[in-house]
Amino acid sequence: MLQDRSFEKKKQIILRFIKKHGKVDHSFILNEVNIDYDTLMKIIADLRNEGRLD
Repeated sequence: MLQDRSFEKKKQIILRFIKKHGKVDHSFILNEVNIDYDTLMKIIADLRNEGRLD
């Protein structure tokens, strides 16, 4: 349960970051946001599945 909330919070941070910078640049996000690669890939896949990313 706690992990889900943490994941959702990270997802919101990543979504805001992508909207602010206008691009999905994995290395840039990894350098700027405190997140590991696997979690980032899950979040990006989730956002694409939800139709929130191109």
